[in-house]
Amino acid sequence: MKNLRILGILAMLGLLILGATGCGETGSLAVNEQSAVDDYDDMDMNKANGGLTMTDEADGFGDTYYTDTEYLYEDADAEDPLQDNDVELVNEVQMYESEIADGDPADPNRPTITVVRLLWGQLDGLVDDIDEDFDALDWSGMLRVDRGIAVVRRVILFERPWDSLVRPRIDRHTVEWVSHTGPHFDGLIVQIIEPPLEPGTDGELPPVNMLHLVMPQMQISLDFPMPEVDGLDETYPVDEQGNALRIEGHLLTNVDLCPKGFLSGVWVSDPQYDEEGTLIANGYFKGRWVGIWGRVKGLLRGRYGVTDEGENVFFGKYVSRSGQFRGLLSGTYGPSEEPGHGIFWGEWINAAETVEGVLGGQYVQIPDRPGGFFAGRWATLCDQEAVDSIQ
Repeated sequence: MKNLRILGILAMLGLLILGATGCGETGSLAVNEQSAVDDYDDMDMNKANGGLTMTDEADGFGDTYYTDTEYLYEDADAEDPLQDNDVELVNEVQMYESEIADGDPADPNRPTITVVRLLWGQLDGLVDDIDEDFDALDWSGMLRVDRGIAVVRRVILFERPWDSLVRPRIDRHTVEWVSHTGPHFDGLIVQIIEPPLEPGTDGELPPVNMLHLVMPQMQISLDFPMPEVDGLDETYPVDEQGNALRIEGHLLTNVDLCPKGFLSGVWVSDPQYDEEGTLIANGYFKGRWVGIWGRVKGLLRGRYGVTDEGENVFFGKYVSRSGQFRGLLSGTYGPSEEPGHGIFWGEWINAAETVEGVLGGQYVQIPDRPGGFFAGRWATLCDQEAVDSIQ
């Protein structure tokens, strides 16, 4: 438990990963003494792009938030026992993946592949808020689909030997795990492969495939029709300490041609005063741009606030892990029905000032807890179905 506590405290520095975990580019981030080109503490919400420019940045924005949490993003492939024990099934998975990559998207006999990211635990909070006296929560559970193959593609922050995938797997439809969290979070990225539907002997198609998620100790039992998992973007709070379950889903098309993935990080209230001394709701966000399999593709940073016209907006910059400019982010945000929770949506433009894609998701910022987090999905414009699912 001592090691669990230490790892948990360190993990809170990163809050949501992003995906969550993994490493997109070779090498480690190193803090550069150079100051960031843009001033993220003094952005103007009334200016185009908040005043940010299409310039490169220092490694990791020159911010220790990114360097101190880099260890969270080391390679963490799942070592799914399915891949260890069933060569024939592995070959079947690869066959379906090649049909997605090379097949005709309009082909009704094409398989369907959906990628689900699950995060659970204390998803919000800052390092200064961490209480070392905690009782570990048991998030052990099961994910099952009625039809198809479930493959764990990435494990997020499992503290072995306490946390692990359950071996052997009982069947190709089911993934089970043991997971405990303190002031931190764990998670999985799961690939769900549905072969083409075939009519029964009576000519009728089988009922809608369902995804089932059960965490008995947390009293969580959820069921989702698989067609609704694409675009899934939900946060389920379980207590007042910031513990929650986060679920996101993407339909896999041709990733090489139309990239998509996840993003997440900290969303922190940081009120500021205007020239007249009026307090303005404001804050900042920092996080990681994650590919669909959980590997970090880049970093993002910016602020959210209110314009003179009263519109809630956010602006940010997306760079590679070594600081090369990738895009400027802009969008809107607003509260949802759950107190302290909200949604955001936006787009990003590239160096040619062309809109390249959209991003959206949810954030949590509760006044009596200074920390906060955001998590969501991104997609390039060439995948219209994915773009529509983020709208």
